[in-house]
Amino acid sequence: MKKVVGLTALAAIFSAPFVFAQTSTGLDENAIIRNLESAGYTDVQDLEKDDGIWEAEATNAAGQRVELDIDPASGAVIREEPDNDDDDDKDDLN
Repeated sequence: MKKVVGLTALAAIFSAPFVFAQTSTGLDENAIIRNLESAGYTDVQDLEKDDGIWEAEATNAAGQRVELDIDPASGAVIREEPDNDDDDDKDDLN
């Protein structure tokens, strides 16, 4: 009995990484960039994953700089807003 329990525990320990890899979903950085470019976005910058969602800045097809939230599994843009980020840091001068 102890041998069966030990073998079962050992099998569970060694199979855990494979189970995780199979249930882990999401596209990598290169796939996200390819999806954005095929959707008409250019100059993709600051791509990072935050709280499970990809975030990036890019230029949309209309030529506007935008901030994007991207679905990690499909690569679809789930939010696009104008990028109002001033790099001037005028507020820091006070």
